[in-house]
Amino acid sequence: MKRKNLNFLTTLLVLATQFPAGAVIVAGTSGTGNNNDTQAGLASYLSSASLTTFPYWDNLVRVSNSSGVYLGYNASTLRGWVLSADHINPEPTTITVAGKTYTVSGTSAAIGSSDLTLYEIGGGALDPALPFLPTVPLASATASFNQIALMFGRGFTNDTTGPYSWVIPGTDDANAMRWASNSIQGNVIVGSQPYVVVDFDGPTDLGVTPFDGQAANGDSGGGLFTLRAGVWELSGIAHFVDDGPNFLEVSPTGDGIVDPSQPGDFSAYSSVFAKSVAITGITGTLVPEPSALLLSLAAIPLLFRRRR
Repeated sequence: MKRKNLNFLTTLLVLATQFPAGAVIVAGTSGTGNNNDTQAGLASYLSSASLTTFPYWDNLVRVSNSSGVYLGYNASTLRGWVLSADHINPEPTTITVAGKTYTVSGTSAAIGSSDLTLYEIGGGALDPALPFLPTVPLASATASFNQIALMFGRGFTNDTTGPYSWVIPGTDDANAMRWASNSIQGNVIVGSQPYVVVDFDGPTDLGVTPFDGQAANGDSGGGLFTLRAGVWELSGIAHFVDDGPNFLEVSPTGDGIVDPSQPGDFSAYSSVFAKSVAITGITGTLVPEPSALLLSLAAIPLLFRRRR
């Protein structure tokens, strides 16, 4: 049975109140004032920073009233898989990917006692073909300190100046996916579960990134991607936010408040690398959309004909 504990209270060092959340507040009305709600805005930032293009924008999806990541397609089962947070409630019955809606066709699969869960989608009689999207690579190693990161989610903030208050994210697909930049602060164990942590840095803090971000309500299940050897890998799935103090913070605030968010708060992501074997054990080997696989197979006879 899936857990529905929305607060997931644990203790590490001096943890204050925690909220399930996870990914994207930056200054601006509804979190979009810095052009951090569009694929074009992300592409512009990555280009200006001489960073690798991010190819997984359409893999970022809404799961119920929160967020998730479409990982790819299993050629054996003819179905796709979405990775999200286990505490999201209510569970989705459909998930929209790249503008097309698919039934959650299989029983959701929680990953052990972590806050990670998988949803199998597609394959129903009325479901459209799964979208032609790249397969998202799972983290190939533990995230390292100061490693470049991108945060994604559908949660809202409605303040133009800090501290940034949250509002209800809602379930409308018109609610934009938002992104933020960050860098890894560390890896921690909370209640026996491994997490990757990023800090919300203020404009004068050491290590602040141009679009430094923090989690908000509705970002739960959103992806944390890190750049390794020129490839964006999925390193974490958003679980909770916290204020500290003294929890890997650059600028501790220690007021015990995470809503409104402010510099010094942090976001904690369930580690994908730590659970990658379990994840692939459920999904099997994933590939791009079936039409891409068929095109690849169709090219094989042509190659043989050329060689003869």
